[in-house]
Amino acid sequence: MFLLIGIGFFNFTTGIAPTLWSIEQVNLAYAAYFLVQSALFAHAAKQHICPTRYHLAMWIDIAIASISVLNDPYPIPPSLLVYIMIVLGNGMRYGMRLFAESLIGCLAAAMLVVVLRYVLNGAGITPGLVFLNLFGGIILVYSYVLMGRIERSRNELEQHSNIDTLTGLLNRRALQDAVAAMFQRIQCSDQTFVLLFADLDKFKEVNDRFGHAAGDRVLKEFANIVRRTIREPDIAARFGGDEFVIILDNTTLENARRIAERIQTRVARWASDNEIDFSVTFGLGEAPTHGESFALLLEQVDQALYHSKSTHTGGGLAIARVVPPRTTA
Repeated sequence: MFLLIGIGFFNFTTGIAPTLWSIEQVNLAYAAYFLVQSALFAHAAKQHICPTRYHLAMWIDIAIASISVLNDPYPIPPSLLVYIMIVLGNGMRYGMRLFAESLIGCLAAAMLVVVLRYVLNGAGITPGLVFLNLFGGIILVYSYVLMGRIERSRNELEQHSNIDTLTGLLNRRALQDAVAAMFQRIQCSDQTFVLLFADLDKFKEVNDRFGHAAGDRVLKEFANIVRRTIREPDIAARFGGDEFVIILDNTTLENARRIAERIQTRVARWASDNEIDFSVTFGLGEAPTHGESFALLLEQVDQALYHSKSTHTGGGLAIARVVPPRTTA
């Protein structure tokens, strides 16, 4: 859309000529823009989620918009409105963080281009140009405020629908969505994450001996121990019943093992203090080493967990086996 508007504006509008560059140079910039964006579209077809591509595409849009504004022959350049399209487009699609980045980038680029037009072309800064920039800035800032309120409301609604009511951790559906996004992310980066699958030992005996209220208390306390042990960016979820999944982002298996052992120690201390006989067994696996999808990784970790429970009376810990790479015929 930007490409067609720019070509039409500079090449097919009567009496219009670029003020700084030649028409050939402007068209060359549009051709380069077309090639780069085509490459980004091709990448998007193979890799749908890639934050690096979002940022790159946004700054390329800002660059071509700045070239257009710099060569716009009108004293009050209508091409300044393209900045608003860039900010709103990125904000609506990718959330508040990229919205803020595009807002700052576009405002800075607009101010820089206006100054360059004045210095290089000797064009006067008219009241109309000042008010156009002022109104454009107000529109962008106001849009950011409104989007922030909408985003907070949406996050609050999602938070309520994604939380397990008993433990306060994520529920299974929210966990699956979060892990799917993490697998998409690591496909275009060299980062990893570790999945811990926790199963509470002797939980059924706790329910049978002390009642379901005591069982609920155990689940809540285990969730509290997990929250106090993991880092803020990490993810903890109740997978179902007395099973829990913990996702440790961008860490090693050795660090994950230490965290699992720390949780086991704190569980043992709480169980002893409250005279409730239970413990926790962990299976560990690293993505993508032990699985290139959530289902495959969980399967390998579950097998490690089962092996640990079959060889320990409780409180065991096992790492999943490495999945052989897939071969093609």
